[in-house]
Amino acid sequence: MSDPVEQPALTTVPTALLRKRRQLNKERVARAVEKKLQDQKKAGKAKAPFKRAEYFVNESYRSTMNTKRMGRLKHTIAKVPESVSILFVMRITTVRGPMPQSVRKILQSLRLNELNNAVVVKRSDKMIEMLRVVEPYITWGYPSLRSVHNLVFKYGYGQVKDEKVALSSNTIIENTFSEQGMLCIEDLVKQLYEVGQHFDAINKFMCVFKLTPPKGGFRRVATPFKQNGAWGNRAEKINSLIRKML
Repeated sequence: MSDPVEQPALTTVPTALLRKRRQLNKERVARAVEKKLQDQKKAGKAKAPFKRAEYFVNESYRSTMNTKRMGRLKHTIAKVPESVSILFVMRITTVRGPMPQSVRKILQSLRLNELNNAVVVKRSDKMIEMLRVVEPYITWGYPSLRSVHNLVFKYGYGQVKDEKVALSSNTIIENTFSEQGMLCIEDLVKQLYEVGQHFDAINKFMCVFKLTPPKGGFRRVATPFKQNGAWGNRAEKINSLIRKML
């Protein structure tokens, strides 16, 4: 009969050491909680970024100039031919520092948050008044069917299941707008140019056009187009600008 196998002796930890470890763990947790509370207090007391005196001077100057410009607009009327049904609007300049709140809100509503962003919008009296408020930051005009066609085919993107997708296939249009009777990109272009009954749905579906700046950039961006500058209404001449940026 073989001898029984001896079992290894179990290692034991002194009770005093276990108590010490437990106490250290409690202190470590307490310190972590205290640090988190202190970080939250510091975050709440974070100081506003320092602004130099020039910032407030520029803010006051721009606000004054914008108020004067808005006052002049009340005495002028923007003449847009009744035959025009859509407008092409593009952001051409920005400013460092403050911007009038009314201007900022309109640019955001038009999705013109970056330079060379462009959109096609319905012509209406309200829209024309909005464009006049932000005119020093944009240029706009009356796009032709060919311009709309080229914009959609070269720079057209849409939101498909929260993803930005290039409109490179008729399948995308068919899958998105088949219930509205649109089966190809040409149908979409026609709806945009003629302001069809599905214009709003298309505008919501499409992303802004992100164009490339014209060669040499925009010149005299602080001067209106009618004075050989860049901003403001270009009427039909907007089409030549679009061709340069395609």
